[in-house]
Amino acid sequence: MYIEHAPSPVTFGALLVVYYFSIPLAIIAWYWRSYNYIRKGRFMLRRLFLYLLIGVLLTSLASYKMVSIYFYIHSPADGETCMSPSCISSSPLLKEYHVKASSLKSLGVPSAGPMTLYWVYDTGINTTLELPTLMKYVVVVRPLLLVPSTEVSVYYVSGGRAVLRKKFYVTWPFMPGGVLTRELGVRFTVLMPPGKGGPGV
Repeated sequence: MYIEHAPSPVTFGALLVVYYFSIPLAIIAWYWRSYNYIRKGRFMLRRLFLYLLIGVLLTSLASYKMVSIYFYIHSPADGETCMSPSCISSSPLLKEYHVKASSLKSLGVPSAGPMTLYWVYDTGINTTLELPTLMKYVVVVRPLLLVPSTEVSVYYVSGGRAVLRKKFYVTWPFMPGGVLTRELGVRFTVLMPPGKGGPGV
């Protein structure tokens, strides 16, 4: 774990609040604003749709940021933001860590949209054996925006090539760290370093 990449508890806590409460608060706000109409049998569904759309958008972005944090603290380098598959294929991050871009392309890369590429290289604790295990992945994290979910593509790297792609989704209201732990078989926590305060999450 690269401690210098750990977030402050305020930042991570704020993301948790946005992630868990944006959708419920959107429904509460709709009900509060529309109560007098609802009493008369008018449910203001267009307003409900708009409020839910905002809530879902915020939830998706918060999920994306939290998932990115989990991978960033296991990455020796900053993530790289891309908007297209060609950006991923030509990423300096792949060249720096000697990963053949063609091997990612052969396994498929996410389509257009905001996404962040990470090189994950660290030791984690295997959830089955409770022993240290090497994490050596290229990861692409992409918010889905119109649904409260984040797409995660993990490319396992061996000999400078991506040899396997595992794609899954972190979907509200499941805790992002719990989903990553279950899907990848390695414990994912956010450890707040000394000076930032707070335990791991």
